[in-house]
Amino acid sequence: MSDAGTAAPGLFAKIASSAAYGIVGGLLGRAVGLVGTLLVARHLTPDIVAEVTVATVVALTGSWVAAWGCGQYVVVKGDQGREVIFTASVVYLIAGLVMIAGLWFAAPALALWLQAPRVADYLPGALLGIGIRRIGAIPDKLLAREMRFGRIAAGTALGDIVYAIVAVTLVSITTLGGQSMILAFIAQSTVIAGVTLSATGLRSWLAPVKIPRARLRDLLRFGAPITGEVVLSEGARYWDKPLMLRLVGAHDAGSYGLAFNLAQLPAVYVGGHIGTVMMPAVVRADPAERPGLMVRALTFTALVLFPMSAGLAVCAPTLVEALLPPTWAQVAPLLSVLAIASLPGSGSFILSSFLAANARNHRLMWIEVATMASLVAALWSLSKGGVLWASTAIGVAALLQWGLTVQACRIDGLRLRGLGRALLRIALASGVMVLAVLAWRLAVGPALDAPWRLVAEVLVGVVVYGVGLWGFARGLVGDALAGIGMPRLRIPGLRTRQGEGTS
Repeated sequence: MSDAGTAAPGLFAKIASSAAYGIVGGLLGRAVGLVGTLLVARHLTPDIVAEVTVATVVALTGSWVAAWGCGQYVVVKGDQGREVIFTASVVYLIAGLVMIAGLWFAAPALALWLQAPRVADYLPGALLGIGIRRIGAIPDKLLAREMRFGRIAAGTALGDIVYAIVAVTLVSITTLGGQSMILAFIAQSTVIAGVTLSATGLRSWLAPVKIPRARLRDLLRFGAPITGEVVLSEGARYWDKPLMLRLVGAHDAGSYGLAFNLAQLPAVYVGGHIGTVMMPAVVRADPAERPGLMVRALTFTALVLFPMSAGLAVCAPTLVEALLPPTWAQVAPLLSVLAIASLPGSGSFILSSFLAANARNHRLMWIEVATMASLVAALWSLSKGGVLWASTAIGVAALLQWGLTVQACRIDGLRLRGLGRALLRIALASGVMVLAVLAWRLAVGPALDAPWRLVAEVLVGVVVYGVGLWGFARGLVGDALAGIGMPRLRIPGLRTRQGEGTS
């Protein structure tokens, strides 16, 4: 990790602490949200959950297309004046209204193509939720530009909590069925938009100024490749749901969707938050400091992400037995596959901030084209073997995306020196953890009820991973602690990456 030392310590500390807000807030909110999702699943069948999920994905897809890079335009060029922010805001809001109207009209045809009639019933509510969320989207980017990620994390966490409360309450005491999830999504969007708007107000982004034609043309040119990249990037995370619905049927697609949501907990709420922080941070960093910055960010991510994903994979059978009814038993093997298959995607998302900072929008777009094409092809061919085989398509696409992103960064001189060695050490600690959990499960067997076995397996995993890090990667831990402003933490034998003892 020789290049890591060249990264500006203050900037990395800002990245790590800002990401920590997002990770902690996101994990707390998502933990509540996942508990709510699991409770909702006890009242609904997989086919209903699959159709609600697909309706939401259709609405999200429309929102990505209608974003046209406006948010990124604010982050990258917002320092050029209010004209930039107002232009982006107007384009974003008008495009959103056109998108919502178009999808509302097309709902019956989409449901017919997906062979899922209830999607047409759920789509209007999903579009309403997306419309509300778009009102807070530009303010969200203003907060990100100022690196006020604590406020963003608070809104996201509160939204997840509200979603869980509304969904569980409605599905438990009413006969609304899948519409309970749609109403919860609307409530979640309202809370997130409200928290964001309360931090920025309206004048910061909607105070009218004259929009020159040159500025509008600049935004449209900027947004074209960004739109393609974002739509395909997000599509790689979400479009598998409607494809699964069409290829394997609603029941299997519902099990797959729940497993995917659980598997994405580490990828989205660790890698995703760090990746979001990296975009404005890399823009600010001196070009010479960017390689070290990226290596440290990827290593920091892996320290948290690897054990979470490996832990989900190994604990999946116990988790599903403890928390879900037998109808959802198929979630367990799917979760084991998807938790590992999702790992490379987080690294690609973080590296993409380097390409974005260098204005390599077209390169990012073509990477996403290749990733999406590989995902569709793999899903189509592997689905013939059933939903479990089809789920491995996520790993195929994620590995291809990682390889292409690393190669694209190399063209701009980014060398990830030392990263492979650091990841190997973290993987060894995670592997020891997995073996320890399996040995514990074999020794205990059915002696404990499933909920207690789950608690025990998690505790065993946490302890053994800590011991594994001590043996394989204590220097990396020291570097991570120093990066987030804890270099004086006195743990005997703990060293920072530079080799300085802390005791």
